[in-house]
Amino acid sequence: MPKVKVPRKSTIVDMTAMCDVSFLLLTFFILTAKFNPDQTVPLDMPSSRSTIKVEDAIYITIDKIGKVYWTTNASTMRYEALNNLIEKYGDKYPAIKNLTEDQKKQFAVMEIVGGPVEDIPRVIAMSGIQLTDYKKKMPGIPVDSLHNQLGDWIMAARYANPKMRIAIKGDKFTNIQTVERVIAILKEKEVYRFNLITNLSTGGNKTEE
Repeated sequence: MPKVKVPRKSTIVDMTAMCDVSFLLLTFFILTAKFNPDQTVPLDMPSSRSTIKVEDAIYITIDKIGKVYWTTNASTMRYEALNNLIEKYGDKYPAIKNLTEDQKKQFAVMEIVGGPVEDIPRVIAMSGIQLTDYKKKMPGIPVDSLHNQLGDWIMAARYANPKMRIAIKGDKFTNIQTVERVIAILKEKEVYRFNLITNLSTGGNKTEE
């Protein structure tokens, strides 16, 4: 009896739909990913183990050569702090008394405050390479007893939100006298609770009270 030959059929799997799904997933992850922004002020912070989570705060940054800066995560907070500074200390800082609404909004989107109040009109007018160069060479906020601008900024920010925490980020090689001066300013303004931000021993950031 002759053998019956079964015709061979090639098995073809259409991968088009699979590829479409893969590209859709890839596009989704790219669009929803959050990348860590570059630090305006590079810091090598000390390490520790325990953690306290701080979502929103007034951040005081001290770099390795002792220059002081401040910022907060919310642009609305920076806007309100500037308005409060003008209202409460306008006579002390005439350079900012006549800022326009547009200039105030430009200030609010600045990543960090790192210079004297008198420089604000000049800094918010900068753009491009000029602004980039300024960020690399910011002089820091005056903290000496004669020109304690950091204390005025702290009060202006706390008028906007009295419950907002204050956190200090310091480079581990910074001058300890500057850290002590910043803490003394907080005490002068009757701020007795604040956080110290460090790196976790296992990576990441942590805060201590």
